[in-house]
Amino acid sequence: MKIITCASLLASGSIALTDLVAEYSNVKDITEYEFRFLHDLDGVYDLEHHLVHAHNRHNSGHALKRFEKLSRFNAGTSFNARYEPYFNNQYMKLTEEYIEKLLDSKYNGWWFYDIYDKGNLYYYSVQLINKFLQKTKLTKRDILSKEVTYCSHPSEEKFLECTREYVSKLMRAANKENAPFFEIDQIVPSQNLNQVLRYFEDEVFVFIVDRDPRDIFSNRKFSRSRVCPLEVNAFCDWYNYTRESGSPEIYDETHVKKIHFEDLIYNYDKSVSEIEAFLGLDKADHVNQFKKLNPRHSMNNTQIWTKHDLGFEEDIKIIEERCAKYLYPFEKVKDNEIPGVAVKDNSTF
Repeated sequence: MKIITCASLLASGSIALTDLVAEYSNVKDITEYEFRFLHDLDGVYDLEHHLVHAHNRHNSGHALKRFEKLSRFNAGTSFNARYEPYFNNQYMKLTEEYIEKLLDSKYNGWWFYDIYDKGNLYYYSVQLINKFLQKTKLTKRDILSKEVTYCSHPSEEKFLECTREYVSKLMRAANKENAPFFEIDQIVPSQNLNQVLRYFEDEVFVFIVDRDPRDIFSNRKFSRSRVCPLEVNAFCDWYNYTRESGSPEIYDETHVKKIHFEDLIYNYDKSVSEIEAFLGLDKADHVNQFKKLNPRHSMNNTQIWTKHDLGFEEDIKIIEERCAKYLYPFEKVKDNEIPGVAVKDNSTF
């Protein structure tokens, strides 16, 4: 099984890439959702740090409990199903097995962070009750009488062995049809990518998708989203920060490919050929072409600042100056050469 995923830089149009790949008949696709449990805070990457590289008798066990808490949230509920349906309702079961394999021991007990994680209201409520009991000479209440403490200090070799087995089982639970290509969104990060790729037994192919800063800014302004700054100089700071922070990495270019969202539209045929060669996809299996990614429609999401009277022309000039090296050369492409299916709706989406 080949695993295909995107490492997005936020609002960079990675859905266009995942939509394109999903058009092939031999690709199992679950990209309706983002699966960030390997690299999010309290995820597997944090586990490796606390259990292996920066072990501490308290912090390590508690990091495992925080991973378990995050996993239960990710699994979802009957009211708000999240991961479970995508993993054939095996997500939490496999996660619990993974945690057990990483444990050295556990016992009934607690420490400060067990209280801290429950919040101020819980802590001070219990303290208030205990002060009352103390004054009445009754037995003080054990704050967390049923809490369990974890002890875990695996070697790096054991951690990677357990993690690879865990991830492999999850991927197979999600790809129960055993399709040769399995597409899952955002399972690796755009930074520290090489570290997270160590967690896979299967061959993984990663696309890092980027997009012109003027369109990201225009789209955020247009939708009034607060995921990134709306003030132009703060936006430029943020945009450059997200692309330049962290330690530079050398990627294995046979498995990691950087691509521009705009090239999937304005250089569609060339991009498709390169993606097929990169992944080993057969053109004959592209049976749903333009059903998910229609360049004639997606072009509406480019050069947004020229299509709407949003009143921030001066902001665009600042972006062009401060983020100059990230601008896409729209002047070199032609709209009338874009393939796809003509659409009547020309609105941004």
